[in-house]
Amino acid sequence: MNAKPAALLVGANGGMGRAVAQALLDADYALAATVSRQAAIDPFLADYPSCKAVEAVDLSDAVAVRKRIAGLSDQLERIDAVVVCSAIAPCAPAEMVAIEEFRRTIEINCTSALAIYQATIPHLRKTGGRFVLTGSYSGKVATPVMASYVASKFALEGLTDVLRQEAKGWDVEIVLIQPGALDTQMMHRTQEDLGHTIANLSPEQEDRYGDLYRQMKYRADEALANGTYSSPQAAAAGVLQALQDNPPSTRYAIGDDARSMLNLAKTCSDREIDTIILDIYRSPPV
Repeated sequence: MNAKPAALLVGANGGMGRAVAQALLDADYALAATVSRQAAIDPFLADYPSCKAVEAVDLSDAVAVRKRIAGLSDQLERIDAVVVCSAIAPCAPAEMVAIEEFRRTIEINCTSALAIYQATIPHLRKTGGRFVLTGSYSGKVATPVMASYVASKFALEGLTDVLRQEAKGWDVEIVLIQPGALDTQMMHRTQEDLGHTIANLSPEQEDRYGDLYRQMKYRADEALANGTYSSPQAAAAGVLQALQDNPPSTRYAIGDDARSMLNLAKTCSDREIDTIILDIYRSPPV
């Protein structure tokens, strides 16, 4: 009897991560996972007791990530799929973002993906497995007040292309999931943080960026209230499709907002995109 396929899921305790964990288990994958902090291990195992191994891995130190993921990978008999779905999305204009926060966002959202790839590619070469990363439409179309996040996702787009080209000779597929906004706890926390930021802008910051901040919060509040954000389960279905399609697409857009924005990247010039995005951010209310 053939052994069931095995997957390593990085970032399993977020909204998307939990949905992906459930989808993988439902598809009869043997699952090992990482969570972002030690305190998340027991709650995760309580919900997913069949998970073979769970470790806390801080993605803000890519060198340490590579060592931890290599150690976890070596505990598994085989790895057929690696899925990375952890990210942070701090909100700040480029002029205001702290350099330390910018670096940390790049480290978690992009550099750690390289570390995970380096740790797991020896295993994926043996199985002809798949490496699935989570990007965003923000990796193709920039929006204001998201300097760190947008930069990290643009970088991840390029890294994905390089990995795909280099892994082709080993029949290892590299796939990028491109979700739009997801209705997760992270999104709700971001809304709370935005409200706090807006309330504490200095007069100079208010004059320069107050309207952009309020437009961003208004658009997100409206989408959450109307239920127009995609569900984590929709993103998990995209991950599963990327693992099951033969051959897979190189990218999977998730959600109407993602498909709309990605179409802009294909059909419009930079100036046209700037106009469209800034018109959206000038829409009511002020």
